[in-house]
Amino acid sequence: MASVTFEQVTKQFDDFTAVKNLNLEIADGEFLVFVGPSGCGKSTSLRLLAGLEDISSGQISIGDRPVNHLSPKDRDIAMVFQSYALYPHMSVFENMAFSLQLQGLSKTEVKKRVENAAAQLGIEMLLHRKPKELSGGQRQRVAVGRAIVRQPSVFLMDEPLSNLDAKLRVQARKEISKLHDELKTTFIYVTHDQVEAMTMGDRIAVMKDGILQQVDTPGNLYNNPVNMFVASFIGSPAMNFFGVEPVTDDGKTYLQLGQARIPLTTKLSGDRPITLGIRPENIYHPQYLPPDIAAVEIQATVNLIEMMGNELIVYLETPEKAEFVARLDPRVDLQSGQAIALILDANRIYLFDREQETVLF
Repeated sequence: MASVTFEQVTKQFDDFTAVKNLNLEIADGEFLVFVGPSGCGKSTSLRLLAGLEDISSGQISIGDRPVNHLSPKDRDIAMVFQSYALYPHMSVFENMAFSLQLQGLSKTEVKKRVENAAAQLGIEMLLHRKPKELSGGQRQRVAVGRAIVRQPSVFLMDEPLSNLDAKLRVQARKEISKLHDELKTTFIYVTHDQVEAMTMGDRIAVMKDGILQQVDTPGNLYNNPVNMFVASFIGSPAMNFFGVEPVTDDGKTYLQLGQARIPLTTKLSGDRPITLGIRPENIYHPQYLPPDIAAVEIQATVNLIEMMGNELIVYLETPEKAEFVARLDPRVDLQSGQAIALILDANRIYLFDREQETVLF
């Protein structure tokens, strides 16, 4: 097992910077997830660590050993790709054993490692089959098993579940998390799916435009985002944003949101435009209010309703034409085009600098 360190790592493709000054320490045995939209630099960061791309500047270390100039085979890593890249003419056993045979291990050791990995992944009965005889979920397990048998210091996974259907993805997430708990090896996982990131990672590194925005535990990312991008990317549906204006009345300061006024208990410094953020789950129908909230009523018109069984995802619009989303109790009876009053919990709002998009509080 080994820790991984990125120090001022930059990757330049001609005039395009894919990764910029990445500084990140990943602990020995940690499960870290890189997450972000397409083109944010997450897969490039993984490929730099794997040695599949050359670093433009900076240093990557695995344990105490800088690996910038080592070939991929000498970095003691194993990688699982989005494309499983199994050899079609080989059996599952042969696919999993191939890298071990190249290392010159004995037949006994190869057999032992392959069978142990197959048992961990529940694919013992598939060892004689060819890849074309397997389902997508089974191929995914074989690709993971091929990595396990190498017993590397670091596992790298680049969107390994993206080819699976929704049900299999949930199952595979649990299997990979369980595997990490059993192996206690460093896992670095890349995905664009924030649900995968939130459910699998010990910590999550959120990237945008090649720049690391925030790295933290799933809970802290959700509750304490450092900027509007992180706030909007973590959580589904995404956080709502409203332009608000501070107003003073009888010595008290409020945030004016349409016709609603939200009491402000913390003093704002300077004169700056403000964006208010609130998550869909902190907006309620008046009939189904939880206790101990700071209720602020706003008016809205229903545009679209999605019945999810345990909740309603409702798309709305304020009289000022600001669009937002609420997660409401499924017992609420709503119709498209209906004008309704909803309740915001003022205890659960976020304020951002509208120009810099950084969190104020």
